Amino acid sequence: MPSVFVPARRFDPEWMDRTDNRPEDLDRALDDIHSVNRYLRGSRILVDAVRPFLLGRPDGEPLTILDVGTGGADLPLDLVAEARRLGRRIRIVAVDRDEVTLDYARRKTSEVPEIELLAADAFNLPFAPASFDLVTASMFLHHFPHDDAVRLLSAFRRIARGAVLINDLERHIVPWAFIGLVARITRRHPMFVHDAPLSVLRGFTEGELLAAGREAGATDPTVAKRAPYRLVMTMAGAAAAA
Repeated sequence: MPSVFVPARRFDPEWMDRTDNRPEDLDRALDDIHSVNRYLRGSRILVDAVRPFLLGRPDGEPLTILDVGTGGADLPLDLVAEARRLGRRIRIVAVDRDEVTLDYARRKTSEVPEIELLAADAFNLPFAPASFDLVTASMFLHHFPHDDAVRLLSAFRRIARGAVLINDLERHIVPWAFIGLVARITRRHPMFVHDAPLSVLRGFTEGELLAAGREAGATDPTVAKRAPYRLVMTMAGAAAAA
């Protein structure tokens, strides 16, 4: 139930989701997202979740990951850095539907052979069942209403041999106020100023995210709270649950 601290979920469109954005505007907004993610441990939250899977792989056998809605490829880059630090092999296919965003990601990953970038619609992913060890999505699911989120999670489970790992925003008035104020004080790009606080209001409660996971067919999804106001859901892939 909505309250003063946890408002009702919003579904207003974010500017970044438009298909007519100028490349220079998207580049600057993605730069802002990268900077804020570094400050707020954005992708590190899923790096922590993936680490046990890296450590559990036999020596020399790569961990394969599909990252959906990769944006500027912050998460794949951090995962590769962690795999190298641990002396483990990793292979990541990172997908996004927007070609301008992919061009930005290609510039950042051009010298990272472990990452392959691919243009693909999350609702029509061109991968066979159980074709990756893990499927990840960071700060992506909040872009969709509940029924669409369930469809996506169901598709992610089909593709994952092992697990699906989701990192997204916990809806609450505190992060909404904080990111809105910081975005203006630090003079971020107008797209970021508009989208960042709206993203918080499009985020989830723990119960909402768990419900989406269960409706996607997961029998035992778990959601852990992580600072600052993040939710990490873990679901077994369909193959692992069979």
